[in-house]
Amino acid sequence: MTIWERYSNEEREEYIKFLQVYGALSNLFRQKHGDLIPYLDSKFQETVFARVFKGENVDIGNTPHDILSVFGDDRIGIGLKTWMNSKPSFQKVMQLKRYKNEINVLNGKGQEEELAYKISSIKNDRMERDYERLGLNKEKNIYHYITRDEGKFNILECTYPLVDLNNLRDFKKTDTSFLWSDGQKSYKYTFGDSQIWQQFDSEKKDTFLLNQFNVDIIDDPFEFLIKSYFEFLNDFSKNDTDDIVEVFLPLYSYRKKEVEEKSGLNAWNAAPKTRGSDRLRPLNEIYIPIPREFHTKYPDFFVNDIFSFERSQNSFVGEHKNKPQVRFHLQLPNGKRIPALVTQSNMKGLQSGSQTEIDPETNRKYGQSALGQWLLVDVLGLKERQLVTLEWLRKVGTDSVRLWHKKGDYSLINIDFAPIGSFERFINEENEELEE
Repeated sequence: MTIWERYSNEEREEYIKFLQVYGALSNLFRQKHGDLIPYLDSKFQETVFARVFKGENVDIGNTPHDILSVFGDDRIGIGLKTWMNSKPSFQKVMQLKRYKNEINVLNGKGQEEELAYKISSIKNDRMERDYERLGLNKEKNIYHYITRDEGKFNILECTYPLVDLNNLRDFKKTDTSFLWSDGQKSYKYTFGDSQIWQQFDSEKKDTFLLNQFNVDIIDDPFEFLIKSYFEFLNDFSKNDTDDIVEVFLPLYSYRKKEVEEKSGLNAWNAAPKTRGSDRLRPLNEIYIPIPREFHTKYPDFFVNDIFSFERSQNSFVGEHKNKPQVRFHLQLPNGKRIPALVTQSNMKGLQSGSQTEIDPETNRKYGQSALGQWLLVDVLGLKERQLVTLEWLRKVGTDSVRLWHKKGDYSLINIDFAPIGSFERFINEENEELEE
C-alpha cells in the first residue's frame, strides 16, 4: 500500500483541487504568456500538503524531510518535490556545502569508491539524524513528487531509503560531477555547488504513478483574482496560525557569540554540584540559554508576564520545594513529551527536569539530561562528554531552536531545531533567509 492510499478520498480530492487552482493561475508568475506547462511553487506544495493531509511541516532548512504524517504508531517522513517534464531526470536532494573540503580531498584519480562512500555516508548521517529528530522508521519514508507536462500534473510516490554503502558501483567522474549507484537509486554529486542529486524515474519498480489530471491555465488570472476576492470576501475566515505564538532561542551565548565551555549546552562540564567533590555532573545535563533581551521583547511567551513571575519568586518565603516555578511540557518533534522549566537567575535557562514524573522508557525521574539526550545525542550525534562549539553546531546545520504554543496555553510548548541565524534574525526582526 502506498502512503497516498492511507489518506482519505476526500483529502486526496481536495489536494488535487488546490493543485489545479494553483496551476490555473500560472500566468501570474510569468512575464510572457504561451507556456502550456503549468507552474507549481514548491513552498505552496508543502503548505497545501500539510494542510490537506493534516501533516506537520518539519522542514527547518536543508533537512531531508519536508512533512511528517502520522498514522497511529507509524511516523512517515515525506520529501516533496516538483519539476517540469515526466522523463527520467536528476533532481537536487541535499546540499553539502559545509562538507566541501573533506569531499574534495577524495576527488582524485582512482579514488572513485572512496568518494562515493564519503558522500553517501554524509547523506546517510544527515538522514539518520532526521530519523532521530522526528522519530521515524527508516524503512517507510517516501518522496511525494509532482511532474508537470503540457496541460497536466502527474502525482507520483517513490521510496526514500538510505544509500546502501555495501553496494556502491557504476562510478563515473567528470571535471564537474560524479555519478554512482547503490543498485536501487542512482546519484550524482556536482562539485561546483556541492549538491547531491537523485535520479527519479517513473518506470522504476519502487515508484508509483498515483494520479494524472488536467490543468486549464487561465489566460487572465489577474481579473479572476479581483472578481473572486470581492465576491467571497465575507467568507474569508481567520487563519488558525493566528492563534500560534512562535519564537526562537539561541543554542549559544547571545552576548559572547559562542557556546560557553561550562554553561548552556556544556553545563555538564561545570564544576561539581558539591563543593570539594570530584564527581562529574550528569551526562548531557544542559540548558538552552534565554537572553535577557528575549524576555524584554517577549515577556509573555513562557508565562503571562515573566517579570511579574520573577518578582514573586524573589519575594517568596518558605520551603524551597514550594517555590513557584515556570513549568510546562516540551513537545519534541519525535512525538515524545518531557517536563521542562525556565529557571536560574534572570530566568536565563530553559531545561528539562521534574521531581515527580517518570520516564516510561528508563523508569527514572526526568532530569536535566533528558533535553540534552534528545538535542545533542539522539539528533546531532554528539559523542559522550564532547564539548559543543558554535562551529560544530553550524557544521551540523543549526544554531537555534524554534518554540511555539497556542496563544494563552502555557502548559505545552513545541520545540524543534531551526536554521543557522534564526535567533539573530528573530531578535533583530529581520526577514528570514533560509539557505537553499
